[in-house]
Amino acid sequence: MTPTTSTSTPTPVTHTPTIRVLAEATLPYALIVAAGLLVYGNSLFFDYTYFDDQELIFNNQYFFGDLSNVGALFMDDMWRFTEDTYYRPLYMLTYMLDFQFTGVDMFGYHLTSVVIHLLSACLLVVLFGAVGFSRRLSFLGALVFVVHPVHVQGVSWIPGRNDSFLGLSVILATLAWLRYWQAPGRGRWALQSLAFFCTLLIKEPAFVLPPLLLGLVWARDDDGHFLKKLQARWIAVAIGWTIPAISWFWLRWLAFDNPAPVIPRLVDNIGRAGLVLVHYFGKTVIPVSLRTVADLHAPLWPGLLVLALIGVLLARVRPRRMLWLGVTWFVLMVFPTLLAGHDFYLEERLYAPLVGMLLFLLCVLESTAFHTRPIGRALLTAWIVLSVVVGFNRSQQFSDRWSLWESAVVQSPQSAFAANNLGAIYFLDQRYGEARVQYERALALDPTEPMVRNNLGQVHHQLEEFDTAASYYEAEIQRNPWYPNSHYNLGLLWDRLNRPDDAVREWEMAIEVDPDYAAPYEILARYHQQQNNPERVQHYLNELRRLGITLD
Repeated sequence: MTPTTSTSTPTPVTHTPTIRVLAEATLPYALIVAAGLLVYGNSLFFDYTYFDDQELIFNNQYFFGDLSNVGALFMDDMWRFTEDTYYRPLYMLTYMLDFQFTGVDMFGYHLTSVVIHLLSACLLVVLFGAVGFSRRLSFLGALVFVVHPVHVQGVSWIPGRNDSFLGLSVILATLAWLRYWQAPGRGRWALQSLAFFCTLLIKEPAFVLPPLLLGLVWARDDDGHFLKKLQARWIAVAIGWTIPAISWFWLRWLAFDNPAPVIPRLVDNIGRAGLVLVHYFGKTVIPVSLRTVADLHAPLWPGLLVLALIGVLLARVRPRRMLWLGVTWFVLMVFPTLLAGHDFYLEERLYAPLVGMLLFLLCVLESTAFHTRPIGRALLTAWIVLSVVVGFNRSQQFSDRWSLWESAVVQSPQSAFAANNLGAIYFLDQRYGEARVQYERALALDPTEPMVRNNLGQVHHQLEEFDTAASYYEAEIQRNPWYPNSHYNLGLLWDRLNRPDDAVREWEMAIEVDPDYAAPYEILARYHQQQNNPERVQHYLNELRRLGITLD
């Protein structure tokens, strides 16, 4: 009898993640979310600041309330019926979606902005890892990003979402690009092309992405095959970026009669842009001069010191490719926003550019291992703790309209814009004497500051100094004919002085300037009702109904 041996059938081994493994995988993200909420959780309960948020949200509630207007977002300026040509439909779409859940209450809008920021920081862990940095360095870079005080304006101030949302889309587009570059395929090609298109629909600076994305894979080209790969894929890459660019230009051309009116301003502002860049470099490392309405009166030494440090590191640290890529990323991402001709520069614009500075920082730490030394750990910890404290304290300035504008005037005493807006806040509180002081101060600082004369007209109107009020309204109309409020307010003055024909003329002019300005439609409907003119009444009621407004 032949002995037999029994062999047991192998049991498949399954690898079930343990609680410990899951905890280790999710811990970095949990810490980033916790740090972000520590700085920005308080902003969930902030009110309107009257720094564009009431214009974008409260004054657009009739428009956002009708989801059939989604298509109109792609066919108009973000401010709607102005001379500006800021084509940002996806950014405005986030407000429309917020409105469906929260109306004009600010909590929902702040919640969306905080979620965007936390998601951006968590995705940076993935991005830095995809670039090739260690898990430890990737976490460190994302932690610095989530608590950096330069982001306060982009997170705690609702209109700052324009740049935080752009930052999120840039991170997603970069991840899609890296995935395509590492393993080309039709699906990945389409995804990275679509991601690039979405960034364009959020804000114009996204046009600098293609050279930065190519630079990123060049900077990490350890095997020296970058040119060979690019030669094999250049047609697909070019088409993948050209189609979104052409589509964006086509949509923009349909939306505007004059798609690029900012071009004449480029030469005037290119010299000043370099000086602003110096300030911006300083704010990314030494947050001592952060301002709500930042101007060139801020200290210049932080920027000069940071630029000197960057120069030393470029000279001494190897390899240099990622260092140069990081600096180039920062400059190119921020530079287009400096060419619009504003008298102040907002810190929210540093949201996406900061990714480049973090690539620079992580490359330095990777090459020098500075973060592993006691002094390196101490300095980085102190920097992060300082960022948390500064960020939390600074975010309080965006809690309401009084906090924002009073702090803005203190921080930027040479800003006519800040003085004018603080005057507007006092006017809303019926503190007319204090409002007049700020308006006159704004006019003394900058005689060309828009809306100041209209605002002074309103003050003198309330103080029953009618001749002075009329002169200010007319001066504003002459300087800024695109501003419909001046016509409307002058009409109110003529109506009070029993000059109905002049009043009607000004109200109709306000409508001509801005066909979506509801106030003159309402007052004209009531006027013609008093005049027993039913046809005109019905006309204005129909216009109000178009705007989603009904009269009692």
